[in-house]
Amino acid sequence: MIWYRRVLAALLLVLGLPALSGCWSRHEIEELAIIMAVALDSAPGGQVRLTTFVVIPRAVGGGPSMGGGGSGEPQKAGEVISAVGSDFAQATRRLERQVPRRLFWAQNRVIIIGEDLARRGLNYLDLFLRDRQMRLTTPVLITRGEARKVLDLPPGIELNPGTILTGILRNRTTFKVELKDLLAMWEAPGDNPVLPEVVMTPTPEQESQETGGEGRDARGGGNEGGGKTQPEAVVIKGAGAFRYDRLAGWLDEKEANGLMWLRGEVKEGVVTVPLPGTTGTGQGQGMAGGLSPTPGEGGSPGQGQKPGAEKGGSRDLPRAQTALSAPAQASVVFHRVSAKTRARVQGQQVTFMVEIRGQGDLIEVTGNFNPDNQEQLLALQEAVNKTIEERALLALRKARQELQADIFGFGETLHRSNPRYWRQVQDHWNEEFPRAQVQVQVELQLRRTGMTSRTPGRAGAAGGKASTQGTAR
Repeated sequence: MIWYRRVLAALLLVLGLPALSGCWSRHEIEELAIIMAVALDSAPGGQVRLTTFVVIPRAVGGGPSMGGGGSGEPQKAGEVISAVGSDFAQATRRLERQVPRRLFWAQNRVIIIGEDLARRGLNYLDLFLRDRQMRLTTPVLITRGEARKVLDLPPGIELNPGTILTGILRNRTTFKVELKDLLAMWEAPGDNPVLPEVVMTPTPEQESQETGGEGRDARGGGNEGGGKTQPEAVVIKGAGAFRYDRLAGWLDEKEANGLMWLRGEVKEGVVTVPLPGTTGTGQGQGMAGGLSPTPGEGGSPGQGQKPGAEKGGSRDLPRAQTALSAPAQASVVFHRVSAKTRARVQGQQVTFMVEIRGQGDLIEVTGNFNPDNQEQLLALQEAVNKTIEERALLALRKARQELQADIFGFGETLHRSNPRYWRQVQDHWNEEFPRAQVQVQVELQLRRTGMTSRTPGRAGAAGGKASTQGTAR
């Protein structure tokens, strides 16, 4: 009897095998229009515009070296297709009328939201949270102006804009917000969404050429002067901050960097500071504490020259004096960074204590510096910590005074640590947030100074570092 049951069970298993093949719902790749990037914009009449970058299989198969005609330029790997509707579901249906293949969303690499749509609200993202083909791990970006212009990016190292943008995010030079992260910030009590900003910027070739008119600005503006439009590139810097579900304002690059430190989103990166104890470099004069200068900042040409040396410019200076006018600064790469936030309530006063800790390695010095000198090393470490602290305070100032929104998740910390008080302020936390006190403490320790204990140059010569005695190690 037992063997009979075993045979019957085995027979039933064999008979069920054909049903496991799963071929009934298959779609051949030749029948699919694979979407690699999506741009969401507002349209006139209260409608929305859906723009997609659809891959051209024959262009992808040719690889990056595939030429466009006889010019030798890379051929674009896809086609930009757009449709308008009352919502994105209707726009999708209208998009399908323009494409001879079935739309396939599962390979989408990025979602870009335009400024006007972001100001109308995030509720238009419901389709991308509900449809089974959409992936919650898709990165979400925001841009000023129309998002569809980003999809017209000319091919470069990568052939489609979705791969370009996700590659930049993968470099961990900025924070990354996926669809699930956006949903969590949107729904979490005491938090507001914030998205990294993608900026259209001129290429170096475009900046070096005169177009004979106004040309195209760094935000992707039009070429009004009649000059030839040059290709553009994208940069992810800055951020768009929301108040509840609507765009409230923008953070510049330093403010967004401070936001990353406060939210604990920093994983790795570089901080550049003026070298402590140096003068006449024109660095760090704009703000207390000396924020890290960015290219194009840090004073006008001629700062740091000796009295009487202004006439004739740097070309009339001896080589030694020209070398002395170079910026004296140091760059530190940081890693193993963590941020811990604690909340304290005394009466009606809320105080948040943020502790930022991490380690850093000295990677470059352009000045007179001896890393074997403990006093100089500690001074540099203090300058780095001060720079990070000031960037965090910049972000706090913007959130308090202009945005009036908690974009740091402090309310969520208060919710976990003091639920009773949180119930009193949860309905108007964004109004209460500017009155809260925030204390920031940064402890980034320099662990390594590189493969040498001195900076290059002949001892005693101009630009040389006579005081940095030591041997390579």
